[in-house]
Amino acid sequence: MKVPSKWEVVVLLWCAYAVHQADKQIYSVVLAPLRAELGLSGYEAGLVATVFSIVVALVSPLAGALGDRYSKARIVTLAVMVWSLGTIASGLSVGLVGLLVARAFVTGGGEAFYPPLSHALLAGHHKDTRARAISIHQTAQYFGPIASGFAAGWIAQHYGWRMGFVLFGSIGVLLSLVMAWRLRDVVQVVEGGALLAGFQQSFKIEAVRRIAMAFACVLFVTIGYNTFAPAIFGKQFGLSLAEAGFYTALAGNGAAMVGALIGGVMADRVKSKMGMQAMSLACAAPVVVLLGQVETLPVALGALAGIGLFRGIYEGTLAVSLYDHVKPQHRSSAAAIVLLVANLLAAPSAALLGWISDRAELGMAVSAMSVMFVFAAGLLGHYAYRHDIPTGVSR
Repeated sequence: MKVPSKWEVVVLLWCAYAVHQADKQIYSVVLAPLRAELGLSGYEAGLVATVFSIVVALVSPLAGALGDRYSKARIVTLAVMVWSLGTIASGLSVGLVGLLVARAFVTGGGEAFYPPLSHALLAGHHKDTRARAISIHQTAQYFGPIASGFAAGWIAQHYGWRMGFVLFGSIGVLLSLVMAWRLRDVVQVVEGGALLAGFQQSFKIEAVRRIAMAFACVLFVTIGYNTFAPAIFGKQFGLSLAEAGFYTALAGNGAAMVGALIGGVMADRVKSKMGMQAMSLACAAPVVVLLGQVETLPVALGALAGIGLFRGIYEGTLAVSLYDHVKPQHRSSAAAIVLLVANLLAAPSAALLGWISDRAELGMAVSAMSVMFVFAAGLLGHYAYRHDIPTGVSR
């Protein structure tokens, strides 16, 4: 079968990424009834998200190494199948241990393979349109939570919290079958030498380390807050599960979709992508402070939208910025480094906020997390100031 067109690859991977992110959002949306039925404390609920992040971090190096040596299309397709089965199993869980196994280990392990391989697969199919293709693909990260934010809440109200996991997991299984039929690599690049050679070489690059640390800061905020956002909005503003899930997902992720597209267009034109990312995170920091202090729903949604817009600009150019600094055959490994560092360092955020929620209000803790955005902006901005544009890298 011939290689699909470069835009068909974008469509297939966009659908996969939408399901990927929708599956993540379900847990947050149905957290209240899930905790009530399974008898979980705030700390235990956050622990599931924390272990999930740790699993993603630890599996990422293996994903990157395999992606540099074997068919990215086949591995990505298998990953979609695995995490979707884990999502279905999450809906069948009867206690904390079962939820940890299904959600954190099976779903987390499968989802760990997707980002480093999918972005490298897109980059292989696109050259002059790379930034636009990756930014379009990035919008799926925001569409998925919007879709599941409302659907999972509505389904939970009418049919119970378990049915949302089963439905979205089944959609993922069907999608993996379509991907097995249509998705192909444009060219097979095999990295010789040791299995983790690309990982080791990429880690020596300063820009890669800075990008990873900055993403860890951003992920610390997003993982921690997004885990509890629907529950916080539901309690504070008297919203139903469907309303809380939909409003929080639409405000933040809807704006982030716009931001990602803006970032993609800008990234094809600006001299320093890392400098642009630094500016977007610096602009997001004061809005995070506002989010922790608001008392009315319109202002809270406006704050979420502001954070989402700047986060979208940053995340929409994350992969293409990284690829400016590494060799094409090391793209999967470099992305795996970023995911390893980011998820490992950001993993405690959900459990930490869950622990705080058992003892106090979360407003001040949310505002304090703005420091992470400032630190990330400093990491990227300092590098951009010293190195206006990378040189000597084959693109």
